Amino acid sequence: MTTLMDALAAIVRQCALQFVSGDQVAPRAVLWTDPERFWEPSIALLQPTMPELFVLGPYATSDRRGPGLWLRCVEARVVDGAPPSGTTPVFYLTGVSKEQLRGAEDCPPELTALVELQYRGVMWLHANGKDWTPYAFLVSKHGGLDLDVAKDQATLDALLRALPALMSEPVDALRGKRLDADFFNALVAPDPIGLLLRWLSNQDTFKSTRSEAEWNAFCQQCVADLHFDPASDGPLKAAKLLAARENSWGKVWQRFADVPTNYPGVVDWLNKAAPKQAGVFDSAETWPSVNDAEERDLHRALESLAENAAHDATARILELEARHGVRRGYAWTKLGLSPVANALEPLAQLARLCAAVPGAPSLTAYADHYVAEGWRVDAAALTVIEACGALEHAGAVLGALRAVYLPWLEATSRQLQQLMRDAGAPPMKRLARVEPAPGRLVMFADGLRMDVARRLQDGMLATGLTVESDWEWSTVPSVTSTAKPAASPVSHKAMGVANDGFSTRLQETNQLLTQDRFISTLKTSGWQCLGANDTGDPTNSAWTEAGTLDKRGHNEGWKLARSVDAEVRDLVSRVRSLLRAGWKEIIIVTDHGWLLMPDGLPKVDLKAYLTDDRWGRCASLKEGAQTDSQTFPWHWNASVAIATPPGVGCYRANIEYTHGGVSLQEMVTPVLRVLASQVAGGSPRLADAKWTSARCRITLQADVNGLRVDVRTNPSDPNTSLLTDKQSRETAGGGKVTVFLEDDADIGRQAEIVLLDAAGQVIDTLPTTIGA
Repeated sequence: MTTLMDALAAIVRQCALQFVSGDQVAPRAVLWTDPERFWEPSIALLQPTMPELFVLGPYATSDRRGPGLWLRCVEARVVDGAPPSGTTPVFYLTGVSKEQLRGAEDCPPELTALVELQYRGVMWLHANGKDWTPYAFLVSKHGGLDLDVAKDQATLDALLRALPALMSEPVDALRGKRLDADFFNALVAPDPIGLLLRWLSNQDTFKSTRSEAEWNAFCQQCVADLHFDPASDGPLKAAKLLAARENSWGKVWQRFADVPTNYPGVVDWLNKAAPKQAGVFDSAETWPSVNDAEERDLHRALESLAENAAHDATARILELEARHGVRRGYAWTKLGLSPVANALEPLAQLARLCAAVPGAPSLTAYADHYVAEGWRVDAAALTVIEACGALEHAGAVLGALRAVYLPWLEATSRQLQQLMRDAGAPPMKRLARVEPAPGRLVMFADGLRMDVARRLQDGMLATGLTVESDWEWSTVPSVTSTAKPAASPVSHKAMGVANDGFSTRLQETNQLLTQDRFISTLKTSGWQCLGANDTGDPTNSAWTEAGTLDKRGHNEGWKLARSVDAEVRDLVSRVRSLLRAGWKEIIIVTDHGWLLMPDGLPKVDLKAYLTDDRWGRCASLKEGAQTDSQTFPWHWNASVAIATPPGVGCYRANIEYTHGGVSLQEMVTPVLRVLASQVAGGSPRLADAKWTSARCRITLQADVNGLRVDVRTNPSDPNTSLLTDKQSRETAGGGKVTVFLEDDADIGRQAEIVLLDAAGQVIDTLPTTIGA
């Protein structure tokens, strides 16, 4: 049985063996630096296991401790107690950092004798070049134990307190579990509740890692506090008492319910102890088997709604929410055992929003309502789809979504189509074409639907940007080949000719407007065209394209919803990098929105022989073709008739994601204007970041007091911090700060360096690749 103490000794010793025999000489000593004295309380425990371990400190040869000069004598084997030839001594340097040793000119006198040992010896250091801390040793995959340890400050504090006790813990018993403050505190101040739950979760491991005296003490404490003897009563009785929650067992249940993931084995015993036939007083709150039964009932109930009328499905969903919503507060949710109840929450919200179908007297009024309120329905639908985890539950949830969402889409789309017919033509563009201007950049985000644009706007606002929002009409048909030129600054140079498959041509040359010609036209019109990672010259004007929403939608269908947050984060990061480069104004435009419907949109027939081109939501009719389908004139050439399916119908079967037709989702597109006022001028800004492995030196553009810096995967969410304790670091003199990432597994990840004001608000961000 290898204890943590044994593993630590073996790894430190291994450090002395990392040389090439024949080309290098063996190191004369291993230097173990510990500037924060984290390891100091455990060194005396470690010395019996490592007779070659010596400590820098006041002279006490019986404790193998002495000043630097004495340690040199030990290395030279000229004093009693030195290790035998062939055994490399290990010198633990308490309160000393590697930087102190390496700064020879400024080295304190008591370390002078040891300075040159860093060249003839070897330093035991983390792979990132830092002094080893207990936390880093436990979690590191490179030279550590690769254990799962929580990163919060409470855990770090508890770890340091428990380190001497942890030394005797078997390493195998630590693997495969989450080591947090509760675990470490139990080592130094055992409480019967925490220990009982750990025992119930895994009796064999719990007992095998304790001495007979410790086991007897634990059993006696349980008898005294809980009137339960683990040795004689056993886990089945413990599970029954736990579920009953009577007297002191109520506190045991509360501890379990707070952090059930710490005690995963408890669920198995609760299932074994559960009544064969659940009675009226057997609750899903305490019996996972009852919760499982209610999950199955809810699954069947939702599955039955797929063919229901919308109002019936809505009423039933709200009834189910009233019954099952409470289960989201039970312990089983934290264990991932209530996925259908979790998905029910956004589904109920969607049902409420779909209960009323808005109307309006005009196209503009209808679009205004969608921009103000209607987009929330689409946002709720996306949230429902995102909540669909395991595929075995997705069918029931998405079938219920379809029952309430599809009729709402159908009704609102038919209303918009009727308003368009009443108007006699599709609406014209309402905003002026964007003209070149110094510092102005147009960002084209393909398929940026209104609800996704709201997420994007919120994400930019959360990072301190100034964002103005507006909206614009897409084109008929709402497909990229037609709508992208219309949304661009060179729309006045395009025209449409029949039989071109919705594509446009250049007025000047009559050539098809391919992507290459589109870029060339932008350049000759005074616009730079920037690649995905280019920042260009911010003293002029520029066009750039970002995002893959539309591509993902066509490839992934309803699973697009799972990628929306990642797409939004990428767009926010791109905007921030452009503003940092000096752009003063970024106008985000798009070509069209889209419809997303699990299991496909309703199929509508249109004979192929009537059309020149037929896509999912649109078709160009042949000249003189006779059809009952509703038609609208093509945006670029009114003589070309574009057929569009009624409502949210589709000319192709089994299409879940598409666009090209006439609906609020496809036709009403966002326009966002981002201003650089919050990251320019006199506001504090991040200037530079230099990584050395897992250490980063961050510099501000000015020396400003009261600011803090963090490294996050999501700039607006402090819980995504990659710093060890998830705590931001205060900037030091000169507007500089150094941050460290204890988990070297994060090296290579994409993240954002975040600058925070005194209130914790994000005032600037800097994209970064950790370690690069």
